[in-house]
Amino acid sequence: MRDKLANNRVLKFLFLGLLFLLTFSYAMFQGGFVSWFLFYSFLPFGIYSLLLIFYPLQSIKMTRDISHTELTDGQELTISIRIERKSYFPLFYLVVEDVLPERLVSFAKESSSNYQKRSLALLLPMFRRNLTYRYTVKSIPRGEYQFREIRCKTGDLFGFVQHENKVVREQAIYVLPNYQEISWSPYNQQLSGTRPSPKKADLDYSTAVSVRDYVPGDKLSWIDWKATARGSKLLTKQFEQQISQDYMVFLDRETAHYGRVGSPLFEKAVRLAASVTNAALKQNAMIGLVSSGKDHSVLSINGGKAQRRRVFHHLARVQANGNTTFDTVVKREAHHFPAGTGVLMISPSLDGAFTSTLKELVARKVQVEFFFVTEHITLEQQAKINQLMQYGIKANVIAGNSFNEELKGGGKRATS
Repeated sequence: MRDKLANNRVLKFLFLGLLFLLTFSYAMFQGGFVSWFLFYSFLPFGIYSLLLIFYPLQSIKMTRDISHTELTDGQELTISIRIERKSYFPLFYLVVEDVLPERLVSFAKESSSNYQKRSLALLLPMFRRNLTYRYTVKSIPRGEYQFREIRCKTGDLFGFVQHENKVVREQAIYVLPNYQEISWSPYNQQLSGTRPSPKKADLDYSTAVSVRDYVPGDKLSWIDWKATARGSKLLTKQFEQQISQDYMVFLDRETAHYGRVGSPLFEKAVRLAASVTNAALKQNAMIGLVSSGKDHSVLSINGGKAQRRRVFHHLARVQANGNTTFDTVVKREAHHFPAGTGVLMISPSLDGAFTSTLKELVARKVQVEFFFVTEHITLEQQAKINQLMQYGIKANVIAGNSFNEELKGGGKRATS
């Protein structure tokens, strides 16, 4: 019955009117000090409850101030909730709750009052119009979080009258992955007879290094007329092929490769992807990202700070929730890349289908660098890594947490 009264103004009014009538009738018919004392004691509380019925709780303005909208994994977030009232009408109590995203509930901690639990606070406004309380979210994990609403509740001392209200205040924060400054360059992997170039892949050939027989389809400008004059057949200049600075990062999000969503190994893979992206862009490379889980995302190849922001924001959201096999994702996307694009694979997998796909890419003259993410590497895994390296794939075993140290070891890291 109390809940029905709390949610219906008409019932509240009728119920309080009935209480007034009963206490007054009792005083009139019973008479004496006790009955009138009971009536006059109830009178101020009853009048307050009647006035509270018509108090416009929706007029209370509640705002959320967030210390940062972008953080790095593990940092602390401070949130302040401000309540502003237009009138001096006394409120005995005001319960305010900032509704947290589910993943953040266990990380929240009260910081400004004894009458507070995480983002829920019991305030005692009385005549005050402006109130504030704070709470913190410690060691906030990587992710994108949406704050949506703030709720408040007040009532009289007996619980006969209660008001609830909620205010929609949508705000988003991004917790970006941690990255490490690594001494790594995407140009270390060079194909036989090639050299790094600061130009993009549309300039495929530069200095002539030799001559060869003319093949139908060669441009006339490639013909070496001097060498042709000395011989009896057309000879074409053979150019030194440039390595492109266009790279596409493939992040493996297949759940089966990590065991579960939220795996520490996947967090390591995300940090590595962020570190590689940061290192490549600082060297003016052009980089993109392919990640396929429940969502399939392809960030086209680009450079600069804006691209870094796009990649890091995407890495803040990703989870190891993919059902499509990683080798299928690679095969599907690799056909769309322009000539000369290199690929950087980040995966904990060494299964046959995936390694075969890497070999197919190398056979198509695609530059491939593979980052094998693991907690420790076995001799069997090391043998597979060695096979990939013999095939022309640059392999890096990332077993520890210091990426620089792991990259120095390259693909030779087997321990057992």
